Amino acid sequence: MRKYFFWSGVLANIVFLAILLIWARSIYWYGLPLPLYSQKVAADLRVNFPSVAFVAPMFDFFARFEQKNYYFRTIEPERWNGVGAHPDYQPAAAADHVTVADIDSLKQALSKAKPGQQIIVEPGTYTFDRTFELRQAGSAGAPIRLTGRAMHQVRFELKGEGLMLLAPHWHFENISFAGNCTMHDHCEHAIHIAGKASDVVIRNNSFADFNSAIKVNGLKGNYPDRGLLENNTIYNSSARKTKGSATPVDIVAANDWRVAGNFIFDIQKAAGDQISYAAFIKGNASGGVFERNLVMCEANLKDGRHTAIGLSFGGGGTGLVYNRDGVAGTEHRNGVMRNNIVMHCPNDAGIYLNKAADSLLENNIVYNTVGVDVRYSQSSALLRNNVISGRVNNRDGGQHQLEANWIEARNFFTGRDRLKDLFVAPDVLDFSWQQPYPLPAAPQKSADGSITDFCGGLVQQPYLGAFAGDQFCIKAKP
Repeated sequence: MRKYFFWSGVLANIVFLAILLIWARSIYWYGLPLPLYSQKVAADLRVNFPSVAFVAPMFDFFARFEQKNYYFRTIEPERWNGVGAHPDYQPAAAADHVTVADIDSLKQALSKAKPGQQIIVEPGTYTFDRTFELRQAGSAGAPIRLTGRAMHQVRFELKGEGLMLLAPHWHFENISFAGNCTMHDHCEHAIHIAGKASDVVIRNNSFADFNSAIKVNGLKGNYPDRGLLENNTIYNSSARKTKGSATPVDIVAANDWRVAGNFIFDIQKAAGDQISYAAFIKGNASGGVFERNLVMCEANLKDGRHTAIGLSFGGGGTGLVYNRDGVAGTEHRNGVMRNNIVMHCPNDAGIYLNKAADSLLENNIVYNTVGVDVRYSQSSALLRNNVISGRVNNRDGGQHQLEANWIEARNFFTGRDRLKDLFVAPDVLDFSWQQPYPLPAAPQKSADGSITDFCGGLVQQPYLGAFAGDQFCIKAKP
């Protein structure tokens, strides 16, 4: 009997040590702090393995050690004075213009718009009770322009697909787009750009409470290439309760899109797989650029339970039927992410590359995230002059090269972000350097030999992080 208990004890200890070894190897493999890893395991057990969920409280115990990093002020979009939509922006006036002041005259003007015409919308609220299609085409030298008289004074309340753009050369400026739906699945998009709707410009607008505010995709073999999404503010007032995509900027199968100077925040998804992205370009696309964007996965919404990912080439992948020309293999090629700040995405990657070939990640700051994931054999990336908390991780055959980056692992036992020690107050967006500014060794090159950093400065010498110099350009107000 004693031998039985002895060997039973030995076996139990061996099993326990084996579990600890597997657990330790798994933590090492994923490169996560212990509290975050424990939180993910506990959630996975409860959802996918309920028969053994009785061990979840052990992981809950380790999760309690997490030291939270978060934006502890309230963002008011109409008072925000940083990257994104600016209240003082004034669109240029066109000689050929029509002014509208009610929903009926607005719809009539949109339906009869002609190349070179500017539709000026007077202050007020304009309610669309269903999807409204835009089929009139502008031209390269004479786009159709829809502009609000003043920012935050022209409000479009939308349902369904919002404005469905099916023709090229449209510009949208100075409009506040708002989802007007009790059920989140009834407010899919603010602007859906499809098929022949190439060369669209979306500048200095705000978008609130849509599953995917900007949706771009091919239609009947045509693709809306060469879009510009610039200086917009995009956010949600609550986590999106949808099983579909919850991605404010959702670009599929369109080439040469530039997403620049936008402020994207509060992107959580509270249904389905609970995975959301701030922005992605995917679907066998190429030539996409993310630059000078500010992404806060969590700002006013401080939940912490959902998986929110920052910027991505590839997103969660694309079904073959939606890929450009029906071609599988890569999700994106020759993409650039430059001078972005991605922060407060504590549960997953700040930057995620999924089957993204020949990607350049240059001069980004990635703070309070898990780091950067380069996934699948089709993915290859050069990372240069970035400041990254967490780790840069190859997954499932992905490959990357590092040049002159500053990478700080988060504290293993607490998850504390060590970048706190480099900057004045990164949690509330003061990335001024605490110490003498470090110069990297790797130079930057752009098409014209110059670079515009996150703060809008034109620089022609190497710099580390998203802006050149010691002092950051945005100081959050108390």
